[in-house]
Amino acid sequence: MSDVVFTTTTTTTTTTTLAPTWDLVEATIAENFVRYLDSLGNLPGGQIILRYIKSSYKNDPIRSLFELALFIFALNYFLSSKKKENKSELVKFSQREIDELCDEWVPEPLIKELSDLEKWQMYSIPTIEGHNGSHVTINNKKVVNLASSDFLNLNESESVKEAAKSTISNTGVGACGPPNFYGTQDVHVRLEEDIAKYLDGENSILYGQDFVTAGSVIPAFLKRGDLCVVDSGVNFAIQKALIVSRCNIEWYDHNDMDHLEEILTEIKPVMDKQRPIRRRFIVTEGLFANSGDVVNLPRIIELKNKFKYRLFLDETLSIGVLGATGKGVVEHYGVPREEISITIGSMAMSFASSGGFCVGANPMVLHQRIQSIAYVFSASLPPYAAKVASQAIKEITSNLNADGSSVIVSQLQKKVTFAYEKLVSLSKSSKFFEVASGPHSPIIHLALNTQYREELNLPTLYGSPVFLSTGKPSKFLNEFDDYYNIESFLLQKVIDYVLDHSSTLISRSKLILEHENLPVLAPRLQIYINNGVTTEELSRLVQILPIAFNEVLKNVDSELKLISLNSEIGNYKPHYINY
Repeated sequence: MSDVVFTTTTTTTTTTTLAPTWDLVEATIAENFVRYLDSLGNLPGGQIILRYIKSSYKNDPIRSLFELALFIFALNYFLSSKKKENKSELVKFSQREIDELCDEWVPEPLIKELSDLEKWQMYSIPTIEGHNGSHVTINNKKVVNLASSDFLNLNESESVKEAAKSTISNTGVGACGPPNFYGTQDVHVRLEEDIAKYLDGENSILYGQDFVTAGSVIPAFLKRGDLCVVDSGVNFAIQKALIVSRCNIEWYDHNDMDHLEEILTEIKPVMDKQRPIRRRFIVTEGLFANSGDVVNLPRIIELKNKFKYRLFLDETLSIGVLGATGKGVVEHYGVPREEISITIGSMAMSFASSGGFCVGANPMVLHQRIQSIAYVFSASLPPYAAKVASQAIKEITSNLNADGSSVIVSQLQKKVTFAYEKLVSLSKSSKFFEVASGPHSPIIHLALNTQYREELNLPTLYGSPVFLSTGKPSKFLNEFDDYYNIESFLLQKVIDYVLDHSSTLISRSKLILEHENLPVLAPRLQIYINNGVTTEELSRLVQILPIAFNEVLKNVDSELKLISLNSEIGNYKPHYINY
């Protein structure tokens, strides 16, 4: 019992002894600190510091001292060297040793080296000598050019050439800066007005490169949490633009309106509950670059109005091609431009120029001028390119038929119909090819016959099977595919045969499978119809194509023979390439 009392007493005594000691220390520190602070008032500006301490910290010297210590620590931290090296461990090399190390250094390649099965792709590209138009020279041989996207053949128009020459004489060849700084000239303003008027839009905005137009417009309006319902057949530029925006993406089957309505119906309850309300877009093309068919625009407009979505439309290929005056898929269906929130397109196709554009309401265009990355940071469109595009629009709209349709657009549409109907008729009796595009596309797609593909065990789509099973793109890029490579090689041999026997240059789809997250269509031959060729030249092509397919594919009648072509691919060197 006495032990317990002693311990308690001792503890109490210790506590009461320490308390006055700490109070004494604190009082001493405070007294000395206050004295030093008072002396600070004698320095210039010292009274301001003292007044700040008293008003902000209630004249608390301990708190002020602690803050002073933190300030000194921070000052020392930021002013001192971030990396203190031990100089004794540094090795000094002689000049000879430095030279030897430089000689031994082998840098990593910027791109992966091409394999023997990929090099043929590079060899297959012909070199055009001189002027590029509807008729070109390849290896000193005059050929018909059906591989050019200058559908209206305005590249050979004398008035267009003169517009380019006069502008270059006055302004040079570059705008020398982004549009918002000193890159905008009078020709850019006039072109924006011309495009807006031509396409029945309130306003328009120009981009220096057509490929980056989608990649700048979409991220300017969409961010995380926003939703895009996208056609799975859209082009590569739109796919990458959607990835950059980081919005949520729902894919619907290519041009399948029933599937689109099904998706919109399923996600409607979720979207209606979101607060704040997120932006919602349907994204599609007017004339699909990968497949050559036209979007069902009236049905999409009906669905976007029903479910309250905005519509983003890429008219890169349809401008100058569809409609009585070439105003695109909107004119083709007789739909008001106001139904489309955002329309983008390229001036490198029917306008025989370069760069891209976006058309829409005034607020949408003005927002891009301060928010769109390619507009703010990239160089403006060269002035002569802007003048050429304005002149191209003038050529389209000034020469009209009695019914109000454009003369040159009507000429193109007649030639497209002529070639399309001839090829469809021939494909019915051919074992090897079929027409895969729609009747309105100036790029006629020819694919290997479906039954023939089944005999060779070739798939309809190449690439990631993840999308086919889940409807979502793979997180990884597609891998190299032997069948895709061989099929492309067979089509290249058809191209070479046509070039040799009819002096006509055609092309093929050149998607790089390894760059795609989505599955891609099987390779196709592509015939680019333009106003510079005659119906006789198109007839000559139509006659030679079945022969070319037969000569190239007559011995390829099994999957085994298909695979054996790998040995031939490694030795491919066409005669029109100079080595």
